[in-house]
Amino acid sequence: MAVGAAASGQEMVTSKKTGSAKNEAGTAAQATGNAATELAGWKMDRLDYPTFRIGLLAKIMDRLTIRQLLEQDELTYAEWRVLARFATMPDGGTAGQVAELAWVDFAEVSRAVTSLVGRGLLERKRNPADRRASIVSLTDAGRVQYRETQKRRSGFHEDLLCDLSADERATLDDLLMRIGTQLKGMLKDSSSS
Repeated sequence: MAVGAAASGQEMVTSKKTGSAKNEAGTAAQATGNAATELAGWKMDRLDYPTFRIGLLAKIMDRLTIRQLLEQDELTYAEWRVLARFATMPDGGTAGQVAELAWVDFAEVSRAVTSLVGRGLLERKRNPADRRASIVSLTDAGRVQYRETQKRRSGFHEDLLCDLSADERATLDDLLMRIGTQLKGMLKDSSSS
């Protein structure tokens, strides 16, 4: 399934097995010394920033993730994010905590929690510290669903990073962390004004 085209006319192809994008032109471009094989839309006048390209990558990753989650796990992206975050909270947590950790709107988390509770993947318990905010945790079925989905999602991300060395992965992560920190600050500044 093609998800984009290279400027040289070669296609970006998505593997049906893993859902990962592989550039078939990569080896040929390196062999011919053409290291500047570009993806269509990768550069744009007046928006020639790596952060613009992060947005392009995020959109493709979201599209593939949404499709894979629905087809393989019958989960929406919001449900997966919520299930995955609660999986890291052995004693459970609140929807507000998950919204903050996942960088998403509380209403989105609340809707996903309601859906997952209805499907028997999450359970709500009374919060003795705050009656307005239930403690939410995974059920046994939720833990099974999380483990199965997490294996597939890890495979997806490993496929995306397979051409990067450990040092390159660490550098990429560091750079993304710095951009993320800047974004969080901008978000905080915009909400306080």
